Amino acid sequence: MIDIVLLVLKIAILVLLYLFIWQVVRGAVADVRGSGAAPDVALPDGSPPVVVPTPEERRRRREQRIAERTESGQVMDLTRHISPRLIVEQSPIVPAGVIFPLEGWVTIGRAPTSDIVLDEPFVSSTHARLVPRDQVYVVEDLGSTNGTFVNDRAVTEAPLRLDARLRIGDTVFRYEE
Repeated sequence: MIDIVLLVLKIAILVLLYLFIWQVVRGAVADVRGSGAAPDVALPDGSPPVVVPTPEERRRRREQRIAERTESGQVMDLTRHISPRLIVEQSPIVPAGVIFPLEGWVTIGRAPTSDIVLDEPFVSSTHARLVPRDQVYVVEDLGSTNGTFVNDRAVTEAPLRLDARLRIGDTVFRYEE
């Protein structure tokens, strides 16, 4: 008789365990599929519902905040007040102190068509390019053999900050604005 009671208890526990696992799997599948309904969150009485803005509304709010921060709604553009340039710090070819003003896209390489020509053995014919993006200049390595370095770190693309050291071949430039 006791064996029958124990068998019934084992079966009941297995049925309960099966129901529990079935509920967990069902909940996980609903979470993965994304039921589309907002999660059940109890909000305090009198609090407004949570509104998630659309990407277009976030963009409009961002533009409005930028306009509010400037005088008479003018967008802040500091590029008029700076004159970005590269200054040679050391080089086997170019004398130290030579200034290369940066205007638009600037290419650096061994080729005579480059804007800054560095006729060194460790410089590729089209080694790197300086590109203005937003309000900063970005250096892009153009697949050079020996690499482009900003502050002694090899980069494929990196923004140039004030007093950054740009090394191409054996030539070291300092970026200034």
